Amino acid sequence: MQNITGPETGFKKMNKNILIVLGGAILAAVLVAVLVQVTLGGKEGPAVVTANSVEILVAAKDLRKGHELEDGDMRWKSWDEEALFNGAIIREEDQGADDALSGRLDRSFGSGEALVKRAILKDSKGNYVVARLKEGERAVSIKVSAEDMVAGFIAPGSFVDVILTYKYRVNVSKGEMPQIRDMVKMNIEKLAVETILQNVRVLAIDQKAEQKKDDKIKIGKTVTLAVPIRAAETLALASEMGTLTLAMRGVGDDVANKDEATLTDARLTTIDDEIHAEFVRLKKETGVNLNTVKVYNGAQVQTFPVH
Repeated sequence: MQNITGPETGFKKMNKNILIVLGGAILAAVLVAVLVQVTLGGKEGPAVVTANSVEILVAAKDLRKGHELEDGDMRWKSWDEEALFNGAIIREEDQGADDALSGRLDRSFGSGEALVKRAILKDSKGNYVVARLKEGERAVSIKVSAEDMVAGFIAPGSFVDVILTYKYRVNVSKGEMPQIRDMVKMNIEKLAVETILQNVRVLAIDQKAEQKKDDKIKIGKTVTLAVPIRAAETLALASEMGTLTLAMRGVGDDVANKDEATLTDARLTTIDDEIHAEFVRLKKETGVNLNTVKVYNGAQVQTFPVH
């Protein structure tokens, strides 16, 4: 009897081998694709521009309102030319994404969202001060005179120290020792002065926030400073205590020479501690029993017990 199933069995074996080879090839392709994805970290490649597309500027990551644009915040993305919208920032030749836009954002942007110039805070008019404030800073204006602002040489962009001059009076009763009265008179008679803030940035003089080359020197009546929240409180209190003077710093001189004073009208300066320490020293040297010392600062009166 002839074997009529031989050829069919051969075809089945051949088809099975082909399927195994194809399956292995597909599996290898999938593995290669996975390895490439892992190696690239899921990053998007450069924008691919077709004949009917252009590249527009988009956010490379989530950007919050008030953020100052910096390197790595933006990238180019291929966009259908027919779907272009008003305000889109189109790439010019080999322009870099980081060079296409600068400034502080007026609203938040999601990753991949198109950036537009109108979303940048303008440096002109009233927005200038807002655009120049860094995160956590506050704009505070103080009254000044010609003498208080270095004869008008302080300009927007300058860095200054803020000096407080204030009246301070120490009351010593007539029954106290002559040495005590002489000590108080030598340390303070009517006024005291202290640097309360250092290396503060000037935002504006009066309503002027920019200094042009051809501008003549003009004495302002108010100066707006950019300071942290705590320093804003210090300025508000110091303005009520006495006269504020601005001392201009040299370019690159950003070293603070001493710590800022603690807030409150009695602790804004350190003279109370100095006087109290001197009373204690005199008591030890003379052996005289001094009970209390009263310190007057404007309408405030402080009583220091001396033990």
